[in-house]
Amino acid sequence: MARIFINYRRGDSQVYANSLYDWLAEHYGDEQVFKDVDTIEPGLPWEEAIERAVASADVMLVVIGPHWLVDQGGRRRLDDPGDYVHMEIAAALERKIRVIPILVSGAQPPEPGELPDRLTALTHRQAFELSDSRMRADRTELLRL
Repeated sequence: MARIFINYRRGDSQVYANSLYDWLAEHYGDEQVFKDVDTIEPGLPWEEAIERAVASADVMLVVIGPHWLVDQGGRRRLDDPGDYVHMEIAAALERKIRVIPILVSGAQPPEPGELPDRLTALTHRQAFELSDSRMRADRTELLRL
């Protein structure tokens, strides 16, 4: 059974990440799905818990919304190597974990030039669009992956 890691930005796509977590946990079981605040036990060091979760994952879902690259204040958090979204994706790509970009709220896939070098391989992954207008059908299709 695949362990699934959900990578997302709270201010950009938390509602979608929560839905994905609920769907996947219902289908595969809570223990097979990792989503930061819902999965890290109180008192565990954040970085260590994330590192373990990425290392044990078979699949990472990268939820990309309209403010994933640049937040509403114009900041490019991905350029910071200490950014958790950056660190998680880089670790998954380095470990050759299957990484699936999940596009939400009309977001477009990033272009290679928009990403730090460590993350450009993300642009070579087939994305999955999660649409508000066909959420039920998208859920069914996603659970088949």
